[in-house]
Amino acid sequence: MLGYNRVILIGSLTRDPEIRYNPRGERVVRITLAIPNGRMTTDHFDVVFLSGNQGDSMEKLREGQWILIEGKMKQRRWKTPEGQSRARVEIIADTIEQLEKYPGRQTSQR
Repeated sequence: MLGYNRVILIGSLTRDPEIRYNPRGERVVRITLAIPNGRMTTDHFDVVFLSGNQGDSMEKLREGQWILIEGKMKQRRWKTPEGQSRARVEIIADTIEQLEKYPGRQTSQR
């Protein structure tokens, strides 16, 4: 039986996107997403996005901006030169949508 690997996250960027190119010439965008969890702590997730079809919109993302990400989790494993095993979980984003403001906060006009 196959599992189901899908995530949807809403949070704010902790820094401006890091944009690089892989050996195939594809643009790779790396960001860190901060998600307040309501218990006075914040979770941080590393996100990787191959920005082929949304390339120009990635240039507009800035630190502190709220975004919605849809994608999947991926675990990378490697060994250090000293032989220690390491692992890291990243979110591989399929889509990134810019949000106008902090979601869930209503402003009342009186």
